[in-house]
Amino acid sequence: MKSTSNLLIALTMALIVLADPALAQSIDLSPIQSLLQGIVDALTGPLGVVLATLAVLGVFISWFMNIIDLRQALWVLVGIAGVAAAPTIVAAVFGS
Repeated sequence: MKSTSNLLIALTMALIVLADPALAQSIDLSPIQSLLQGIVDALTGPLGVVLATLAVLGVFISWFMNIIDLRQALWVLVGIAGVAAAPTIVAAVFGS
């Protein structure tokens, strides 16, 4: 019984001494971050303005021709406003 306890203590001490830092601290995520930042910049920049304009135009024509109702049209506008305001909301939450 005593030899088992000593062995367990020795193994525990060996694990503590031989522990390495987590690999998550040393991973470089800058390529992924730059890709995602490019997508955000595209959706909130001039391309996003063009896409939102085309979406509003399509919704207006669909509503005018009675394909969709006013409630569905307003949800599209709320979605566009949400995409446009997303960076501001995230900056307010995370304080960047």
